Amino acid sequence: MKALQLTTYGAATSENIELVDVPATDPDDGQVAVAMDVAPINPSDLLLIAGHYGYRPTLPTILGAEGVGRIVAVGAGVDAGRIGEQVLVLPTLTDTTWREQTVIAATTAIAVDGDPAQLAMLGINPMTAWAMLHGFTDLEPGAWVAQTGATSATAGYVRALARRAGFRLLDIVRRPESVTALRDSGADVVLVDGPDIAAEVKAALGRDTIDLLIDGVGGPTTTALASRMSLGGTIISYSSRGGRPVSIDIPDLIFRGLVVRGFWLKHWQESLPPETVAQHYRELAALVADETLHATIDATYPLDDFDAALTHAARRDRTGKVLFSIGGQL
Repeated sequence: MKALQLTTYGAATSENIELVDVPATDPDDGQVAVAMDVAPINPSDLLLIAGHYGYRPTLPTILGAEGVGRIVAVGAGVDAGRIGEQVLVLPTLTDTTWREQTVIAATTAIAVDGDPAQLAMLGINPMTAWAMLHGFTDLEPGAWVAQTGATSATAGYVRALARRAGFRLLDIVRRPESVTALRDSGADVVLVDGPDIAAEVKAALGRDTIDLLIDGVGGPTTTALASRMSLGGTIISYSSRGGRPVSIDIPDLIFRGLVVRGFWLKHWQESLPPETVAQHYRELAALVADETLHATIDATYPLDDFDAALTHAARRDRTGKVLFSIGGQL
């Protein structure tokens, strides 16, 4: 059985990663064996490879955090009727997916129907978007949500889910050429980041204020947006593509009572009963099936072309996700 294995933390290249043969294992009690079909490459995967992620497994370790496959065997206590099911492998950090077959707990294999490529991306980004929009605040329809780094895959899911909930969305992008595409997709307000962003936000919102800021960039943009937030508004930081810390002016923090919190999907999932998490995934899978949730795919690669795949995934100019096609489904 082929799998991609990290041998040394560092660059995402064949110097640190190798395609290896690992023995296939039979599922134990309460487990299922899943033949992987599709698995995405996420920024968090590249951070883990570099040794900069919040989880640092002992090496060597097989890579990949999410994906879709089909159950090919079940252990004792699992309904044999599940064999053949298309399932989502929930992101647990320990159930790896850049491999031809994986064995996981039956409870973390969620049955899903639909396009395997789109479903393969469901585990991390769509659930992150849903949790940031609904897991910490109770916004009413018409509330303003702002997000930085608005061209990312996660931001696209935030946009779709915000529209579905009736929220108004302010998207901040870093490149002017991104504006037209987002406006054409139905974005409410799209602004280009820059030194005058605070004034531009004020002009765009008028007397309205931002109730929730979803921040994937950090730095001075977050500081500027905080000045336009509602009393008691919430800032959620889930990434720092700009490599800068989240910075809030003291008057905004104290006198406006802003709440600043970090988000890591792992912690959020662990705070909920497993069946609640599974039910959220089933609901999101239905939104993938009806195309409410959809992400652009730049390219797919077989496992043995991992060097090219990882190089592509790390490019700043890519316009969609990069996936491993493992089971010949794409």
